[in-house]
Amino acid sequence: MDCNDVKARIFSYVDGELGAEALAEMETHFTGCEGCSRLVDLELRFQAAYTRRLRPQLVPSQIREKLTRVLADLTAGTRARPRRALRKRVAVAAVAALFVAVGAGAALLAESVFRSRGSLVDLAEAAVEQHQRLTRDVLPPDIHGVSPKIAEDWFRKRLNFNISLPDLPSERLKFRGGRIWHLNGVETAALGYEVEGSDVSLFIVPGEAYRKLGLKEPPRFRLVTSRGYDVIVWRSQVNGVGYALVSEIGGRACVVCHSPEEIRESAATLSAHR
Repeated sequence: MDCNDVKARIFSYVDGELGAEALAEMETHFTGCEGCSRLVDLELRFQAAYTRRLRPQLVPSQIREKLTRVLADLTAGTRARPRRALRKRVAVAAVAALFVAVGAGAALLAESVFRSRGSLVDLAEAAVEQHQRLTRDVLPPDIHGVSPKIAEDWFRKRLNFNISLPDLPSERLKFRGGRIWHLNGVETAALGYEVEGSDVSLFIVPGEAYRKLGLKEPPRFRLVTSRGYDVIVWRSQVNGVGYALVSEIGGRACVVCHSPEEIRESAATLSAHR
């Protein structure tokens, strides 16, 4: 098993989806390859910091305990009581269970609202984390030295959503390459650019993942600042996929995927929603 085989299976490895034979081959390779060992360590730490932390939680323990007490009270001593009293007891317990259910629903709704408010920030932080990995060459590109359209064909054969890479020739812009990676637990196209001598990363996510952010339009563009980076998030009005653009040069990075007219529109929108 060489490095390319390992990188192709690294997500299955960290998710515990490999069989015993493949798992042993991967771990044998890690013991003798510092680069792949460092890569899998980064992915495991990323998974612990983001993916596992954002998984849905179990029903709160206090709600489970309350429901257990209601059911215990319902069954205790029912044989010695008249049928009418039993029916009354059942009705009271049903009402209590209804309140418990409503309480649980309210708690889950509040948690859902909280997550939707925080999900954009979570996405921005994950994008910045990946941007730093890409620009520090911790994550080498899977494809480089080609035009964006050739890279687009390469990604479309490997990702299960309608990916479209912008190809806007400009002296200010250089396409460095890209790779497939997980962003906040979602398989993503990660693209590296150079704009005016600055590193810029563009992450393309499937439309379903973008919709889970719960963002309403307008505005079309969102701007989040994280660790000194500007993260611009938006959705394509053509194919519905989501984009996250990370840079230290603000709206000037939009030359990666927008025409001058769109850049003026995005600048006005971002200024109004800072």
